[in-house]
Amino acid sequence: MVTNRILGIPIFIAVMFVVYYISVTTIGTWVTDWTNDVFVVAVQDAAAGILAAIGAGDLVTGLVVDGIIGGVGAVLGFAPQMAVLFLFLSILEDCGYMVRIAFVMDRVFRHFGLSGKSFIPLLISSGCGIPGIMASKTIENDNDRRLTIMTATFVPCGAKLPVIALMGGVMVSYTTGSYEAGGLIAPMMYVLGIAAVLISAIMLKKTKPFSGERLPLLWSCPSTICLPQKRF
Repeated sequence: MVTNRILGIPIFIAVMFVVYYISVTTIGTWVTDWTNDVFVVAVQDAAAGILAAIGAGDLVTGLVVDGIIGGVGAVLGFAPQMAVLFLFLSILEDCGYMVRIAFVMDRVFRHFGLSGKSFIPLLISSGCGIPGIMASKTIENDNDRRLTIMTATFVPCGAKLPVIALMGGVMVSYTTGSYEAGGLIAPMMYVLGIAAVLISAIMLKKTKPFSGERLPLLWSCPSTICLPQKRF
């Protein structure tokens, strides 16, 4: 059912919606808010008290409390959402669903030199490129894994969307004198990022470091030796 030509993609969209909703909106957000608003603030208050007790100056206190601890805490706030997301992805991988959606998407991605297993890292990269690159570890073939890592950063992530919206507004204001056309410029820039993934994948696949035969997703094992099965 999950590899059906008609139902495969809608089922995948529904599954990933539930995964992202839980990871980003509910459980992930609760743990992230607690990390940023409670844990990091408690560490900052404790560090500020210790520095005040030893007579540290305002410059040192600001550097340690707001700079070091605040900076590390801002990055640490993403860890709970990533942990919940990768927990669900590992469950989907262990139950065999990831293999089946990779099989469904391989029919599309092979035309661009990518593997079907590249779809999940590229999808995750729409939220953040770092976990998308980390998710490429599930790709066994070295060339496909490196190609996925090289192209994953072209996907417009959550941090790029405000920049895209700002650049779209600025570019339109200078050309037309109106911000209304920014509603068209920003999506075009987003689509351009997706196109860069496909075009760069085709270009990189033609180079020597990324060239080579792609490993098939289906294998037949008539005996103890596994041989690739011809694609249908």
